[in-house]
Parts: sequence; C-alpha cells; structure tokens
Amino acid sequence: MKEFKNETFSRLFDRGERLRIEDMAFHECLFENCALSLTEDVARMSEVRRVEMIDCTINGCDTGPMVVSEVSIFGLKTNDLLIFWSPYLDRVVLSGEIGKMKVNATAGPSTYGNARQKPFDDYRANFYAGVEWALDISKARFKDFDIRGVPGRLIRRDPESQILITRERALQVAKPGWEKQLDPANKLWPFMVNLFVGDGDADTVFVAPLGAAKAKRDPLLKGLQELRRIGLAEPD
Repeated sequence: MKEFKNETFSRLFDRGERLRIEDMAFHECLFENCALSLTEDVARMSEVRRVEMIDCTINGCDTGPMVVSEVSIFGLKTNDLLIFWSPYLDRVVLSGEIGKMKVNATAGPSTYGNARQKPFDDYRANFYAGVEWALDISKARFKDFDIRGVPGRLIRRDPESQILITRERALQVAKPGWEKQLDPANKLWPFMVNLFVGDGDADTVFVAPLGAAKAKRDPLLKGLQELRRIGLAEPD
C-alpha cells in the first residue's frame, strides 16, 4: 500500500477517465479544488478500492458517480458541504469527527428527472443486489449528513442517533396530521419524512449530527428519538 502523509493535492481533475485508485493510505493530507469521476456516462466511472484516509481535509472538491469499495475514512474536515453524486458503496466505513456531507442518488444536477439518470439507477439496482453491506457510520460524528440512493438496510448504524425508516412503515404512521404527535419545535424531521414518502425510495436513514454544536445537535437528536417513539423508526 502506497502511503502519503502531510501532503497537499490541488487542482487534480478526473472527467470520466475511468481511473482506478487503489491500495493507498492518506494521513493528514489536504485535497483542494479537485474533481473525481465527473461523468454522465456510467461506463466512464472511476473506481476507488482499498483506500484509507485518516484526519484529512477536503476543500472545494467535486465528485461524480463512482464505485467505492473497502474504503475507510477516520476524521474528515470539510470547509463546506461535500456532495457525493451517486456513489456505489461496498464496505465503506466513516468514523470519528466528520464534516458536512451529502450523498445523492442522482449522478449530477443535469441528470435529475431525465433519461440520462436511468443507466445509473439500473447500475445501482444491480450493484447493491450483490453487496453484503454498503456503509458503516455507526461510529461517525457528523456536523451534517444526508444520504439518498444507498439502501438503508445496507447501512450499519448507531441506533441511538441514526434510525432506519422504511417506506412501508412510513405509509402506516405518517398519515395526514401525524406531525401533531411531535413537539412543535420538531420541524426538520417531519419535513424529511414527508420528502422521503414523496420520493418513493424503499428505505432511508436519518442521522442526528452528533458533531455539530450543542444548540443544533440536541434538538435534532431529541426530534429523531421522537420519530422512534411514535413508531416511525424500524426496531433495532
């Protein structure tokens, strides 16, 4: 395994070059203004396999659809929201203090709601049919985290702060007026539940941002526990 420590990687761009990044370890490295696997062609995706990142920083970087397998990230700083567009995850572990992160189901802003997205959706269905587990976030403390497009049943979680919601259960519980069962201050999670029901996904995972400031963290953790109390979360 090739190791890098205290190095800076700047302005490296992969626009559908089908790169294969594998057997590497990055310790306390900085990635800035880079792009990985920016493509709208499912056949041009890059792959990241057997990579370890420890206490790295990612600033101003973009990622497109790619296959990520046997990757471990411990401690990750982000200067802004780090968006992953349609990654296909197989045994990926996020742990420690993690910045703001969003995982999208779509391959990019321009594929949303049109025919160019279908090849990526088809690839996703076939890919996850052969995956034992996709993502482990059970020991991660995010400043912010939202995930779509990765089957919730394949995500390993901390049941106290990360809950699994299935479409079947949501349709049973989240009937008109269901929000009245919650504290009026609980605004974000009802919005997220209704958005999930409208999207049509089979399941999803909601994550309380344990790495956020107390003023943000505590109300969201309490609100998440309210969803469990009224029966929206799957039993653990």
